[in-house]
Amino acid sequence: MGVLIEASVANVYHYTPLHYLPFIARTRSLLCKPSIVVAGFPEKHLRSKSNAQDVARGFGSYTHLTLDSHPNILKAKLGAGFPHVQIVIPAEVIDASDYSLCRYNVAMTRYLRRNGKPGVPESPTNGRYYDVHQIPVARTDADKSAMLSVHLAANTMIEVLIHGDLLLTDETTIVCFSAEDADLVQRVLSETGSLWQINTAVSPSPYARKASYGEAVREYINRALADPTWRGDGLEFDNV
Repeated sequence: MGVLIEASVANVYHYTPLHYLPFIARTRSLLCKPSIVVAGFPEKHLRSKSNAQDVARGFGSYTHLTLDSHPNILKAKLGAGFPHVQIVIPAEVIDASDYSLCRYNVAMTRYLRRNGKPGVPESPTNGRYYDVHQIPVARTDADKSAMLSVHLAANTMIEVLIHGDLLLTDETTIVCFSAEDADLVQRVLSETGSLWQINTAVSPSPYARKASYGEAVREYINRALADPTWRGDGLEFDNV
């Protein structure tokens, strides 16, 4: 039995702008930043407010997921009217992968080991420093279990860092937060031949879906589905 399953974690989550779903569904994968570049996507495809921080702090080669089912970033994006979806991945899929845990928000925390500062102390519950990381992570099963035993029940923000890319299984679920978004997701999954389940849930924050954003997403998806070689046009809600 894997560490997450032993800690009674059922699912792990990833959040994405809805218009990126055609690329995810077509490859059946979540890609780390180097793989996104190799696939031909321009740098502006990456989330502008976290990409530079992830790389600078030594975490550019990971695919970032979380144990938080309603993180602040999702609430902020939906609250601003930007169509986003939740990708739900069974914990056993993650336990079968190569991954680390981090009890800090990699892109946001201010407690870093750099410029002569010691950073967060290493410990079984905080994790340890590896490679060029400026933030400690739990990489061994013993450290993962220790971190989860303290911070999971306390609702601490815990990132799940996949070493490289993550292949998504047919047991993946896409959660939408409006009927309009669910219709677009259904079309994406149908046209890419995906067997993933679709659920519609109540938004964790007020979601006043803006018609202009919805139309931009629809047009983007139309083009992405029509041309598998297309790599986007720079639509990036962090810049709006």
